[in-house]
Amino acid sequence: MNEAPRQRPPAAPPPRPPSVSSPASPVEESAHSLDVSGARLHYWTAGAADRPAVALTHGAGADHRMFDPQIPALVGAGYRTLRWDVRYHGASASATGRFRTGYAAEDLAALLDAAEVRRPVVLLGQSMGGNIAQEYLRRRPDEVAALVVIGSTSNTLPITRGERRRLAISRTLMRLMPYRRLSRWMARASAEDPAAQEYLRETFVANGRRSFLTTWDGMTRTVAPSPGYRVEQRELLICGERDGTGNIRSAMERWSERDPNSEFHVIPGAGHVANLDRPDEVNRLTVAFLKA
Repeated sequence: MNEAPRQRPPAAPPPRPPSVSSPASPVEESAHSLDVSGARLHYWTAGAADRPAVALTHGAGADHRMFDPQIPALVGAGYRTLRWDVRYHGASASATGRFRTGYAAEDLAALLDAAEVRRPVVLLGQSMGGNIAQEYLRRRPDEVAALVVIGSTSNTLPITRGERRRLAISRTLMRLMPYRRLSRWMARASAEDPAAQEYLRETFVANGRRSFLTTWDGMTRTVAPSPGYRVEQRELLICGERDGTGNIRSAMERWSERDPNSEFHVIPGAGHVANLDRPDEVNRLTVAFLKA
């Protein structure tokens, strides 16, 4: 597993400008927002509406910017992209006081509908985003063409009693640690690249303690072992060589062995956020997988 009290909506940082472009690889994105079940969700789209679509969901404590290196590669390869700030992250404020991957999966469905994204869609998720993508697939299998998952565990494989106990204990430990210290520790533990570490530290701090603890509480309750469950869609599972987060590497290996149309790759020199530590390699694998 990727190892709160009711609250008022946190002050949201301003969304990005209506269009954003990178000088090195110009890609224009349009910014949008949608009110969904007690949350105002912000999302960004790029690429022509008639192209096959990839929806990208970030990890816990991060925001949509974690996919900055992937958008030019995907749009350049002929795909439409949609990335978003999950509720309690980035610009997406929420008043519900509770987080569950099932809620987030329905949020994503609402955004895809609002953006008039054609199904089936490719779901790409990092860490928590991978768990949300799996829940979306479980609920709406006919709407998903393929999964690309980076540094995440399976929602449906069994875990040991000890692993389940450690998840429960982590909810208390996270609350006890001073949040700025926790933010620095998680940033260093997640990334090998100094710029990626700084980005993660900044987003953890900006999202705030209450939002992170609300999300973490939900994430520790994600696993729902389902004997006999198999994913029939094609899957690309990616893990950083230096990803020491929980049991992610061993879980992804077991996940790949279970599903008939899955391939598993380890990225040399990368940590938990392999798409930020080694973006060129992750982009190469992802585009090749989608084109196959």
